[in-house]
Amino acid sequence: MYALLFSEPALDRDVVRVATREGIFSSPLVRACARGDREAIRGLLIGFWPFVQAFERAIDQRVGHLPLRPLVERFGQSRVKAFFGEAREAVREMKDEEGSHALLWIAGAEELGIDLNAGDYPVFGAVEELIRASTSADPVEFFSWLAGVEYLAEELSAYLCHAPAFTSAFPSRRWLWGEAHTAHDHHGPSHLEIDEDLARAYHPSTDPAVVAGTLAANIGRCVQLFDIAANEIAEQMAPQLQAA
Repeated sequence: MYALLFSEPALDRDVVRVATREGIFSSPLVRACARGDREAIRGLLIGFWPFVQAFERAIDQRVGHLPLRPLVERFGQSRVKAFFGEAREAVREMKDEEGSHALLWIAGAEELGIDLNAGDYPVFGAVEELIRASTSADPVEFFSWLAGVEYLAEELSAYLCHAPAFTSAFPSRRWLWGEAHTAHDHHGPSHLEIDEDLARAYHPSTDPAVVAGTLAANIGRCVQLFDIAANEIAEQMAPQLQAA
């Protein structure tokens, strides 16, 4: 089981969650999804699919390739030897879980008659930026970006899974992808806690304020790109929202 390297979080997670929630609630696309707008829901599922798919692959590329030297220099070889196996296993579990989440995203789309594997769907500019950022070679940026995606997924899921008009749009009356991100049944640290812990471990500074500033900036940029992407998707796939 992964044991966190730091006993205290680098960020005030309640503050980050509020900021993430504000970004989600301000999105015309997401609000329309909550109202049960079929075109908006279709836009959400198709427009963000390239990122959902790429996110799993990005984590897969990290499995077995976490740099060891920065951690040895900081924490010592004996401590890192035990930790490193746990870190690799934690990242591998994230990859496996994101793979299952991608299948749930596909299943939700299929309920609405959308075949994400067969369609030639566009990749919007901000979605491409989200994908590029998730493949960063810098472990600080990579893991803080993963944390940002976790914040987004949890807050988006909490909002839409509690919107009856949204869930009623699915024949099953459930959005399984969202439910997977609102169920907190991890034994040990959550993926969010592990992401922030690893980002902090790889950060060259030991000043908590400096580390917190870096993580907050990366997470904030992730949330901002999600908002921009949602607006781009709305403009192209649910233009009726522009007049709402």
